[in-house]
Amino acid sequence: MSVANEDLVYTDVEKIQKKKASQAFLVWVLFFTATVSINLLIPFALRIDLHAWTYSSQKGLILFSVDYAGFFLVLPLLLTKGWYTVRKPSFLIPLIAAAVSVVVWYPLRYIASVAIVVYVYLHWRFDLSELGFRSKGWVGDLATIILAGCLGLIQAFTASNTLQLTVLPAFYSTFFRMFGNPASTIENLFYFGFLTERLANRWNRYLLPFLVGAMYTMHEISNPEYWYEGYSFIVIFIGVTVFAAVYLWRRSIIVTWLSDGLQWFASRLL
Repeated sequence: MSVANEDLVYTDVEKIQKKKASQAFLVWVLFFTATVSINLLIPFALRIDLHAWTYSSQKGLILFSVDYAGFFLVLPLLLTKGWYTVRKPSFLIPLIAAAVSVVVWYPLRYIASVAIVVYVYLHWRFDLSELGFRSKGWVGDLATIILAGCLGLIQAFTASNTLQLTVLPAFYSTFFRMFGNPASTIENLFYFGFLTERLANRWNRYLLPFLVGAMYTMHEISNPEYWYEGYSFIVIFIGVTVFAAVYLWRRSIIVTWLSDGLQWFASRLL
């Protein structure tokens, strides 16, 4: 290949990466706008009590349909694989099943695990490596997961005044987070396998984790539920920033998911 052709290929790749990064950022802006509208603008416009709306089943149904099924699940797959692939029955039918599972996950415990099965199937049939379904080597992946567990233990020691182990409660809590709560699967994939992955090709890799942490924290701040329940947004920012860095290190959503699970388990042992 001549130098001119190499430069042309490099320019084409750079254009594609720039387009994907801009596309991902635009998707997040639309997602954030929709989330603020659901959390705050709808009750304000309809003059509904904010506290009652925040904990209502109506808000939950809208939020899970728009954010979880739409922005977190369908859009990343559609933008990654394209409509020609997504419209195939072998892709579309499992995708619809996963979308339904993350909409009704709250009253139907563990049904969101359907989305995990669908991800595995779609990666097997259609290759989702562009969304982080990959490995850079099992040794580094395992070391990263263990490191996340150590961070969880440190968190547990600093937050507890006793040394009593609570293994079973920690296990049940972790099991539900990983297989029952779609926040640990499709939301992680949206923020890391989709957003962080695409922005990494255009942003400084040392500053990007802080940007992703800020973006995630902003959307959490828009939810009055976290204000009512006294969540620490600083802790949320630090946690997401760390896991964005973990993803950039390994470029594997599987490692990020397992790291999150082990960190969650270790942080609840005491």
